[in-house]
Amino acid sequence: MKVAKRDPVIHGMLVEEQQRSREVLRALIAKAEELPKGALNIRRKQVQDKEYLYHYLVRREGQKVVNQHVAERDVSALQQQIAEREKCRAEIRVYKQRLVYLERLLR
Repeated sequence: MKVAKRDPVIHGMLVEEQQRSREVLRALIAKAEELPKGALNIRRKQVQDKEYLYHYLVRREGQKVVNQHVAERDVSALQQQIAEREKCRAEIRVYKQRLVYLERLLR
Protein backbone atom coordinates (compact mmCIF):
# COMPACT_ATOMS: atom_id res chain seq x y z
CA MET A 1 0.00 0.00 0.00
CA LYS A 2 1.40 3.33 -1.01
CA VAL A 3 0.98 6.31 1.26
CA ALA A 4 0.64 9.74 -0.30
CA LYS A 5 2.71 11.47 2.35
CA ARG A 6 4.52 10.48 5.51
CA ASP A 7 2.75 11.30 8.76
CA PRO A 8 5.30 13.04 11.03
CA VAL A 9 3.60 11.88 14.24
CA ILE A 10 3.67 8.19 13.25
CA HIS A 11 7.21 8.53 11.90
CA GLY A 12 8.34 10.11 15.19
CA MET A 13 6.76 7.29 17.18
CA LEU A 14 8.52 4.70 15.04
CA VAL A 15 11.88 6.45 15.47
CA GLU A 16 11.37 6.56 19.25
CA GLU A 17 10.46 2.86 19.30
CA GLN A 18 13.57 2.08 17.26
CA GLN A 19 15.80 3.98 19.71
CA ARG A 20 14.13 2.33 22.70
CA SER A 21 14.53 -1.11 21.13
CA ARG A 22 18.24 -0.46 20.52
CA GLU A 23 18.73 0.55 24.17
CA VAL A 24 16.88 -2.53 25.43
CA LEU A 25 18.92 -4.73 23.08
CA ARG A 26 22.19 -3.27 24.39
CA ALA A 27 21.07 -3.85 27.98
CA LEU A 28 20.04 -7.45 27.24
CA ILE A 29 23.36 -8.20 25.55
CA ALA A 30 25.27 -6.74 28.51
CA LYS A 31 23.18 -8.80 30.94
CA ALA A 32 23.71 -11.99 28.92
CA GLU A 33 27.47 -11.40 28.84
CA GLU A 34 27.60 -11.34 32.65
CA LEU A 35 25.89 -14.73 32.95
CA PRO A 36 27.79 -18.02 32.50
CA LYS A 37 27.94 -19.61 29.06
CA GLY A 38 27.51 -23.29 28.39
CA ALA A 39 25.46 -26.21 29.58
CA LEU A 40 25.43 -28.20 32.78
CA ASN A 41 26.39 -31.86 32.37
CA ILE A 42 26.53 -34.72 34.87
CA ARG A 43 29.21 -37.40 34.86
CA ARG A 44 28.61 -40.65 36.64
CA LYS A 45 31.55 -42.52 38.12
CA GLN A 46 31.30 -46.10 39.41
CA VAL A 47 33.84 -46.96 42.11
CA GLN A 48 33.53 -50.15 44.12
CA ASP A 49 29.75 -50.53 43.90
CA LYS A 50 29.18 -46.82 44.60
CA GLU A 51 28.05 -44.32 42.02
CA TYR A 52 29.29 -40.74 42.26
CA LEU A 53 27.81 -37.80 40.37
CA TYR A 54 29.99 -34.91 39.20
CA HIS A 55 28.53 -31.74 37.71
CA TYR A 56 30.42 -29.94 34.95
CA LEU A 57 29.83 -26.72 33.08
CA VAL A 58 30.67 -27.38 29.42
CA ARG A 59 31.36 -24.42 27.16
CA ARG A 60 33.32 -23.55 24.06
CA GLU A 61 36.24 -21.12 24.04
CA GLY A 62 37.30 -20.70 20.44
CA GLN A 63 38.09 -24.18 19.11
CA LYS A 64 38.39 -25.75 22.58
CA VAL A 65 35.66 -27.37 24.63
CA VAL A 66 36.19 -26.51 28.29
CA ASN A 67 34.82 -28.65 31.15
CA GLN A 68 34.70 -26.84 34.47
CA HIS A 69 33.79 -28.75 37.63
CA VAL A 70 30.88 -27.30 39.61
CA ALA A 71 30.49 -27.94 43.33
CA GLU A 72 27.25 -29.57 44.47
CA ARG A 73 26.24 -26.49 46.49
CA ASP A 74 26.51 -24.25 43.40
CA VAL A 75 24.48 -26.40 40.99
CA SER A 76 21.03 -24.88 41.62
CA ALA A 77 22.32 -21.30 41.36
CA LEU A 78 24.15 -22.15 38.14
CA GLN A 79 21.03 -23.75 36.65
CA GLN A 80 19.08 -20.57 37.37
CA GLN A 81 21.79 -18.42 35.77
CA ILE A 82 21.88 -20.60 32.66
CA ALA A 83 18.07 -20.43 32.39
CA GLU A 84 18.24 -16.64 32.77
CA ARG A 85 20.85 -16.43 30.00
CA GLU A 86 18.66 -18.51 27.68
CA LYS A 87 15.73 -16.22 28.44
CA CYS A 88 17.90 -13.20 27.60
CA ARG A 89 19.03 -14.81 24.35
CA ALA A 90 15.40 -15.39 23.33
CA GLU A 91 14.55 -11.75 24.05
CA ILE A 92 17.62 -10.62 22.09
CA ARG A 93 16.36 -12.54 19.05
CA VAL A 94 12.93 -10.87 19.38
CA TYR A 95 14.42 -7.38 19.62
CA LYS A 96 16.73 -7.98 16.65
CA GLN A 97 13.72 -9.00 14.56
CA ARG A 98 11.81 -5.93 15.78
CA LEU A 99 14.70 -3.66 14.76
CA VAL A 100 14.81 -5.19 11.28
CA TYR A 101 11.05 -4.62 10.96
CA LEU A 102 11.35 -1.00 12.12
CA GLU A 103 14.21 -0.38 9.67
CA ARG A 104 11.95 -1.52 6.83
CA LEU A 105 9.12 0.73 8.00
CA LEU A 106 11.37 3.78 8.29
CA ARG A 107 12.85 3.56 4.79
